[in-house]
Amino acid sequence: MYVWPTKNQLMNAIIEVLSRTSDLTPTSRINNDVATLLHLPDELLQEEDPNCSGSAYSYKMRWARTELKQKGIINNPKRGFWTLS
Repeated sequence: MYVWPTKNQLMNAIIEVLSRTSDLTPTSRINNDVATLLHLPDELLQEEDPNCSGSAYSYKMRWARTELKQKGIINNPKRGFWTLS
């Protein structure tokens, strides 16, 4: 059985991924790089969200990015692209 990373672990991983480049980073690359960084198994990545809004991983990542944006740590100057503030 696999355990989901905490929201703080996801947020820290997002920051780490974004700190590797000064370019705008697409959401899909952030999600892929965080999954690789945290060694998340395919079973977790493919698990459906109970709200039927895609995968549970994508849902958790959306909330982690939203919180980082609200705190002013990251921003998305262009839809679907992110950078450190």
